[in-house]
Amino acid sequence: MNQCADKPTSTPPLLMPPKAAVHKKVKFPLQEILCVLCAILAATVLALSAFQWIRGVSKQGFVGYVADFLLGDSKSVSESTFGSPLAIKPQGDRETGAFLALPRIYYLPKESIIDNSIAKTRELEKKMFELYAFDYSKVPSDAYPIIPSDLSATSPAALKNDTTYKIDMSEIEKSAAMLACEEVTDEPLVLIVHTHGTESFSEKNSPFYKDDFNVPRSEDLSKNVIAVGKALAEALNKKGIPSIQCEIMHDKDSYISAYERSAESIKEYLEKYPSIRYVFDVHRDSLIQSDLTKLRPVTLHNERPCAQIMMIVGTNEKSGIDYDWEANLVLAEAIQKHLFTDTLGVARQLYLRGATYNQQYANYGILLEIGSCGNTLDEAKNAALAFADAFAKTLGK
Repeated sequence: MNQCADKPTSTPPLLMPPKAAVHKKVKFPLQEILCVLCAILAATVLALSAFQWIRGVSKQGFVGYVADFLLGDSKSVSESTFGSPLAIKPQGDRETGAFLALPRIYYLPKESIIDNSIAKTRELEKKMFELYAFDYSKVPSDAYPIIPSDLSATSPAALKNDTTYKIDMSEIEKSAAMLACEEVTDEPLVLIVHTHGTESFSEKNSPFYKDDFNVPRSEDLSKNVIAVGKALAEALNKKGIPSIQCEIMHDKDSYISAYERSAESIKEYLEKYPSIRYVFDVHRDSLIQSDLTKLRPVTLHNERPCAQIMMIVGTNEKSGIDYDWEANLVLAEAIQKHLFTDTLGVARQLYLRGATYNQQYANYGILLEIGSCGNTLDEAKNAALAFADAFAKTLGK
C-alpha cells in the first residue's frame, strides 16, 4: 500500500492578509535629506574632536592630556568624577564638616598624574603673571606709576649699536666661545667702582613714586648702588674670585665730572694692585617715559624678583684713544651667553657706545646697569648674584 496516497497532491495556497492590512510604502525625500545632513554634521564633529585630541596628545602626551581632561583645574580625580566634597561649615574659629567617603584610590593628586615639568611650567607662568600684573587704582592722583616690564634680550648676540662701527656678532660669538679660562691667584683680580654711586632704588612694594617719595638719589651706602656693588664683590669672593670694591660716590659733589674722578680712582687701584684685570663700573639705569612713568625691568631668579641687567661696552669712537675695546665686547658676550642660558630673562641686550667710560685702563672693563630706578634694592642685589654666577662660569670657576 502506498503510504503517500493520503498526502495532498498540491501545495495549499499561502495565506494572504486582508486587503485592508496591506500598506503602501510612502517616501519622504525631505526626511532622507535631513538624515544625510545630520550624518555629515556628526562626522564633521567627530573629525574635529579627533583632530583636537591628536593635538592635545602630541602637545602634552597621552597621560597629561587625559589628566587635564579629567581634572581640569581640580585637585583630584574624585572631585572630577564624583563632584566636590561636601561643603565645610564654619563653626567659630574652626572648620568642621564631613567629606564624601570614597575609595582611597580616587584621591590621586594631580601632580602625580601629569608630567612634573608641566606642573613646574604652569607654576612658573603663574608667578610671572603675578610679577607683571599692575593695578593702576593703587596709584594716587598726584603720583606716577612704576610699571614692571620685561626688557630681556631676544638672543645672547642681540646688540644695540650706537656707533658707526660695523659689528659682526657671529664673529664676536666665536671669539667669546674660545675665551681662555682665567688663572686665578690670591691677588685681587676684579675691581668694582661706582661712577654714579648715589644712584638708588624704589621702595619695596611701592607701585608709584612722587617728587618727595622714591627719590632716585641717596648718599646712604646701604640703600644706593654701592650696596649692590658690595653684594657683587661678596658673591665673587665666595666663588674664589678675589674682588675689591671702591665705595667712593664719585658723583656726590658733581655729577658732570664724575667720570674724571672715577678714572683717578681706577688708576690708583691699578697702581696699588697690578693684578687687577677686570673693572666693573656698577650703575643702575634710569628708564622714565615721556609721561613720567618709570619702568621696572624685572624677572625671576631663584624664584625671587630680580632686576634685569644691561652691559655697556664703550669704544674709542669719540675719544680716539687706542685700546682693545673689542676684547671688552667679547668678554661681555661670553658673560651674556651664560646669563641668557642659565637665568630667566635677566640679561638685556648688549649696548655698544661711542664713549670709553674709563674702560681703557684695565685689561677688561664693562659698565653694568643693574636694574633701573623703578627696581628695588633687593631685586638689584639678586641680579648681582646672577651676574656673579655668569662671570664665574666665564672664567672657568
